[in-house]
Amino acid sequence: MRELRSQGITLLELLVVVSILGVVAVVAIPGFRSGDSQRLDLAAQDVAEAIRYARSESLRTSEIHGIQISQNTQRVVVYKADLTTTPVSQDYTLYHPVSRQKFDFDVDTRPMIAGVNITNAQDPFLYATGRRKNLLFDTQGVPIWIVNSTSTTYVLQDGMVQLSYGSGNRTVQVAPITGRVTVQ
Repeated sequence: MRELRSQGITLLELLVVVSILGVVAVVAIPGFRSGDSQRLDLAAQDVAEAIRYARSESLRTSEIHGIQISQNTQRVVVYKADLTTTPVSQDYTLYHPVSRQKFDFDVDTRPMIAGVNITNAQDPFLYATGRRKNLLFDTQGVPIWIVNSTSTTYVLQDGMVQLSYGSGNRTVQVAPITGRVTVQ
């Protein structure tokens, strides 16, 4: 008769596997820290994409569209402007052209960029009337602000969204007149 043996792993085999996994973890962990800059780059690209989309929709539809970027709520919203209110407000939120979800996200909680923060000390967009968290684009794609009660239009003087994660920083800039968006 054959002797039946229990099949399984020995304590020694288990220790060898755990040791190998430990070495792999020690080697891999420093690589995860390099993801910090990638997370920051991705967040900057998301913000830049939102600004570019608001501008492109203004050009495409010949209607005024805008973006709101709030450092207090860490929120980015792309919208069609309601010019019948003073100050100009959001008529409705636009939908992302690919995901078909509302173009409305929180920078600090969005998957893949969680923990990144908008760190502007003041609202990111400067006009002759002062700083605002909203940026509008006219039908020619020029970044503006409209004081609807007087129908006065102001051109953007400076647009800068500052993002940080850990010790890294990125800046998304909007050029006056042209509306060109760059990430630095």
